Amino acid sequence: MNPDDDDVFHVLEDGVIFCKLINCAVPDTIDMRVVNKGANINIYKVRENLNLACAACTGIGIKMIGIDANAFLDKKEHLILAVLWQLMKLISTKSVSLKDCPEIYRLLNEGEELSELNKLQPDQLLIRWMNFHLKNAGSEPINNLGKDLADGKAVIKVLNQLDERCTTEALNEEDDVTRCNKAVDNSKIIEVADVICGEDLNKGNSKVNVIFVGEMFNAKHGLQELSKEEYEAATLVDDDIEGTIEERQFRLWINSLGIEDVYVNDLFAEASDGLLLLKVIHKINPDVVEWNRVEKNPNSVFKRGINCQVAIDACKKMNIVLAGIGAEDIRDSNKKLILAIVWQLVRIHYLQIIGSKTENDLVKWANDLVKDPQIGNLKDKSMKDGRFLIKLCAGIEPRAVNWELVTPGETEEDAMMNAKYAISVARMLGAVIFMVWDDIPKVNYKMILIFVSSLYEIQEEMAQKKKEEA
Repeated sequence: MNPDDDDVFHVLEDGVIFCKLINCAVPDTIDMRVVNKGANINIYKVRENLNLACAACTGIGIKMIGIDANAFLDKKEHLILAVLWQLMKLISTKSVSLKDCPEIYRLLNEGEELSELNKLQPDQLLIRWMNFHLKNAGSEPINNLGKDLADGKAVIKVLNQLDERCTTEALNEEDDVTRCNKAVDNSKIIEVADVICGEDLNKGNSKVNVIFVGEMFNAKHGLQELSKEEYEAATLVDDDIEGTIEERQFRLWINSLGIEDVYVNDLFAEASDGLLLLKVIHKINPDVVEWNRVEKNPNSVFKRGINCQVAIDACKKMNIVLAGIGAEDIRDSNKKLILAIVWQLVRIHYLQIIGSKTENDLVKWANDLVKDPQIGNLKDKSMKDGRFLIKLCAGIEPRAVNWELVTPGETEEDAMMNAKYAISVARMLGAVIFMVWDDIPKVNYKMILIFVSSLYEIQEEMAQKKKEEA
């Protein structure tokens, strides 16, 4: 692919490479069996691929507001580049977190709580990481990954801290571009991925540089390994696997809402000042938050408590069940109780999307489409083989399902294959869902509700479109 022309827009136009790129960012997001492949696939199948990729992007936290399959079909360059940059950033920075790199604990400032570190975006962590090494090199800190890296000096000094083979000789260069080229050449010594050239670094584009610095971190972070005691002190071991999965799913849901200035990295830490929950509540129901009571700069425990109480009061107006939950539980990042509140917000949101219908209405609709088998409710264990949900997709669009790829679902492996297939087919239809494949064999009620609600919304949209075209 030629980086100097518009090859990238043509390469992505049939959706196949797009889907593969998504799987590079978050493995197994898309079941590649679903993707239509071939030299000359028709426009219907191309659109299926692009629908699948766009829905999958939303499902992994990529902001897709105003971006759909048409952006790729029409080669709207600024929209495609917006998606590509988010994917490349996700790929380059996915290990820049405490979960994936516990040594990031070393970047805690004196007197700082671990929860504060968890709140930071990957690019903010990378700035802190570079400053950690720059401090050790006796150099001034940087404030951003854009213009502060444009002369190449900070990159040269950090690389030297990571590996002494990366010399600082290039600091003597008078020309910035020459120095940046040597900085990039130095990075190859520690096998940093070849993502930019010196001229790119010199332009001071933070979007480009965050990918490069992320790849530097991936190649060698240079942070001392933690002792067992430090692991325990950092509370890095989290035995609540189910809660961790739920936190990720609800976080992705919040990120998909398109709320201005909201992108959640750690739900529990970021909910503690009340502002995040208030913004989510306002998105779902604009009439229940008393904004005149809200502290916009909650820089004390007292102010955070006020905001959390406003959130509790707003939840009560929405008839959210709050038995045993108080403002202090949100403020103190009580994981179980925050998840309980957010789940009810998720449920209200999806039932609103489908026209304030009840779960019983959803079950009846699904049974009418599938015919056989029938389910009693959205917790029905008969759904664990994945076949009911695949049949539901086929009921909306029969061409979307290749029955040769559907297994009887009698073994665990068969059920897994069906589950992965069901999720990808639903996304191909345009459904925005946040589940992982084993939510289906486990019949995770919460994720099944989102799955079925999303399909109901898709069918309603299709019916409306047909009516308009008639």
